[in-house]
Amino acid sequence: MDLEAALALQKVGDGWAATVPQGWGQGRTTFGGLVAAYLVRAVEAEQVRPVRGVDVTFLEPVQAGPVLLRVGQVREGKYVTHAQAELIAGDKVAAVGRFLLADDVPGELDAVPEAPQPATPFDDTLLMPDIEGMTPEFARNLQIRYGEGPVPFSGGSAATTGGWVRAVHPVSGAAAMLIHIDAWPPPVLGMATRPMAASTVRWHVLFHADVSGADGEQWSWFRSEAAWRSGRLATAVGSLVRDGRSVAYAEQTVAMYF
Repeated sequence: MDLEAALALQKVGDGWAATVPQGWGQGRTTFGGLVAAYLVRAVEAEQVRPVRGVDVTFLEPVQAGPVLLRVGQVREGKYVTHAQAELIAGDKVAAVGRFLLADDVPGELDAVPEAPQPATPFDDTLLMPDIEGMTPEFARNLQIRYGEGPVPFSGGSAATTGGWVRAVHPVSGAAAMLIHIDAWPPPVLGMATRPMAASTVRWHVLFHADVSGADGEQWSWFRSEAAWRSGRLATAVGSLVRDGRSVAYAEQTVAMYF
């Protein structure tokens, strides 16, 4: 499947039409990284500045099939633009995104966060197996190699996960990086001793640089750790590394159903 073709948008009135493909399911909805990719592509279709910040709230399940995206510009300033977008599935707003766009220019106070180093050599990492009834459907479109932390539902002692990820279909830009980041299960699930459902309710990503030219078929390293756990909610923070350089910070709030 050509993922770039699947992310194609068609102008319809004051919005954009797209078709969510089959094969990207995650539980009862479409993989959140793909939903966010549609939102960011809609914003990029109407804005010139590169996306530097993404804040997505997932409201309703999204099924494969037609969706509508609408973009609204909140404010365009001299250096940054604030925009928002919503994804409508059926007759419901299923996801809402707020975006920060900024020109990619060097600054006298530039400082890039230190990149977390892979805990395990690439050749010693564990390729995620495809287990019927356990592996999410969307994961078949990616290669995911575990290199740190317990796998989900293994009763581990640490709420940490990390490893390598790449898309097996052509995809680029901020959309590709969102897919890489969201490919990983919430790290808190590694401490669970039995299968349980979980879903992202809010997701924030900050890009440290312009990633509009990033190739999603190349490997990224991602590490995430649960910053806090309280009842059915947990928040994890993570860092995405490309070519030894940290390019994104991510914060994910997850609801667990047990």
